[in-house]
Amino acid sequence: MLYQQNHHGVYASSDGGRSWNDISDGLPSRFGFPIVAHPTDPNKVWTIPLNGDMQGRFPVDAAAAVWHSKDAGQTWVDQRKGLPQVGCYFTVLRQSMAMDGNDPLGIYFGTNTGSIFASFDEGQTWQEIARHLPSICGVEALIM
Repeated sequence: MLYQQNHHGVYASSDGGRSWNDISDGLPSRFGFPIVAHPTDPNKVWTIPLNGDMQGRFPVDAAAAVWHSKDAGQTWVDQRKGLPQVGCYFTVLRQSMAMDGNDPLGIYFGTNTGSIFASFDEGQTWQEIARHLPSICGVEALIM
């Protein structure tokens, strides 16, 4: 499976990118930047929808959530535990979400306000692991 998230929705391709299906139903917004797929289970995918340009590029309702699908985007569930739920006005840029390949999978994202959030249980819970950094333009994970 291939996945993409852009300013118009989230899409999946099961034929190497020759055709794309819109899998945005169930998400709070069609606009956003980052997306990661599980390295060994192609049906698992995570994304961070944001308000569009007109409302501002921040989490919907100013409450942070990473949205997860276990069935290639047929259904979505929000994962919020440990993320800011009030007055959250950060943006997460396209290259600012990564995974580590551990079991369970670790997922990370950085914000334009200089925070990095991590989940060590496939998004079930989150914690801020760095703050007061410059705007985060990209995140990579290296486990040694």
